[in-house]
Amino acid sequence: MISMLKLKAYAVATFFNLWGRLGGVVLNIGCTKDLDLFRDLRYGPESGQSLDILRPRSVEPGALPVLIYFHGGGWISADKRIYDGVAATLSKNGFLIFNVNYRLAPGNRFPAALQDAVRSIAWIERNLSQYGGDRSTIFLAGDSAGAQIASWYACALQKRSLFTQVGIDSAANRIRLKGLLLFYGVYDFDSVLDAHFPFIQLYAKSFLGCDSKSYAENAETASPIRHVSSALPPVFLCAGERDGLYAQSTAFAASLERTGVSCRKLFLSREYRADHGFLFFRWLPASRLAYTEAGDFLRGLSGSV
Repeated sequence: MISMLKLKAYAVATFFNLWGRLGGVVLNIGCTKDLDLFRDLRYGPESGQSLDILRPRSVEPGALPVLIYFHGGGWISADKRIYDGVAATLSKNGFLIFNVNYRLAPGNRFPAALQDAVRSIAWIERNLSQYGGDRSTIFLAGDSAGAQIASWYACALQKRSLFTQVGIDSAANRIRLKGLLLFYGVYDFDSVLDAHFPFIQLYAKSFLGCDSKSYAENAETASPIRHVSSALPPVFLCAGERDGLYAQSTAFAASLERTGVSCRKLFLSREYRADHGFLFFRWLPASRLAYTEAGDFLRGLSGSV
């Protein structure tokens, strides 16, 4: 019998996927016209284990810095195709973009999304050179749930027992990251349950489990804020005060700074109207500023112009 939690999760996911795809059709019109686009490349055998590659045509291939992007959607919804506009905008900084799908809850609960992050990055590392990528200049990025996934992976590179805890051979993960690009993410699965954010308990429990014991155990593993290390690469952290998850970013920034991690913050005041998901609306002042500062961060660390 399907639980009430699963029924609610599927209903919410169906609603947001419908509007996301309709919105994506409008918001992303023409966004990839100046890019080489490689669709639906498989990094694993299961449904959801695929990625897109976006490569600037105006840049000579051969040594492009690499950005790997994980989409948001509360671990239960959304899709890389909805993120064409976000990925295309980031690619204009001269980056080879890998826009990654991963298995979604509640059909595939923790640690499926984290396992897929590891598998996709391993595939990317093996294959990026044939698309003109530079393996010495790799960034991870994500928004919302995707920011949790990207930051967790970066932490696991420094605390390798995390790979073991999600059933992954830690010896197979040896990449070096230049930086992290994180937008309005979740970094602490305990405190986020008290956030004033629509459906947040549904999202978190669909991902980690609704049983209090298993939730607490999984939250310990999955919360990046609990695994911050001074060895983390530089971080760009962006969120808006209007966002119900804003406190997650400020707390994560404080933890990074206490540990000595270089952290560039873009915390947008209420006047910017930077609600959750504002990156999709690329004409907004908040979005323009976020993309500009993120581009500066990426170019500064990659040495690209």
